[in-house]
Amino acid sequence: MPSAPAKTTVQTTGLRATLAVTNRNVAVDFHVPRGTTLALVGPNGAGKTTTLQALAGWLIPDTGYAALDDTVLFDCPTPERKPAVWLPAADRGIGYLSQDPHLFPHLSVRDNIVYGMHRAGMKGRQARNAAAEEWLERVGLSGYGRRKPAQLSGGQAQRVAIARVLASGPSLVLLDEPLAALDRAAAPALRQLLADVLQDQTVVLVTHHEADVKALADNVYRLSGSISPWE
Repeated sequence: MPSAPAKTTVQTTGLRATLAVTNRNVAVDFHVPRGTTLALVGPNGAGKTTTLQALAGWLIPDTGYAALDDTVLFDCPTPERKPAVWLPAADRGIGYLSQDPHLFPHLSVRDNIVYGMHRAGMKGRQARNAAAEEWLERVGLSGYGRRKPAQLSGGQAQRVAIARVLASGPSLVLLDEPLAALDRAAAPALRQLLADVLQDQTVVLVTHHEADVKALADNVYRLSGSISPWE
């Protein structure tokens, strides 16, 4: 796949990504304008999660190029050589939310949210705790800060995970089936919460559910290679 020459800045806003992973039969090319949500849709095995893994920095594509605002995430001109540019996952400013909240069981709810706040440039324990309490109120869990994850329902745990991701101040949010593990009673409220807290965020959403796309996405990229606004 053709790739742009190696460089460290680009003149664009939002996310621009093109990548291929041959052994998984994945080839995508899309742009997510800053502050909008793009839904990746397609059948199982089409490469949706593979695409998110490459953007997050967990998988090196065979070829491809991705830039987030003015930062190049990776530039992989050829599978025969190491990437010309490969920004480590920890330096990408990306928040990843899957269907499993992945909360630290030994930490309180508040400390789970505080974890990663240094990425947002927030210093001082008191300031971080205050910010965590604000996030708990925003996700409807005011007063839950001292609880441990084992004391939460599945929907409550996912609310904490949402707060933790956004409290880290990400430039890009990746959502990998974030509501898939919730029961039908819990999903609508979480869907509305995501719609509220993700306003003005740049987001790539992977989902199989039309309700998620309708509530959250500005545009849809079908892994057949077409992109269109959601109506």
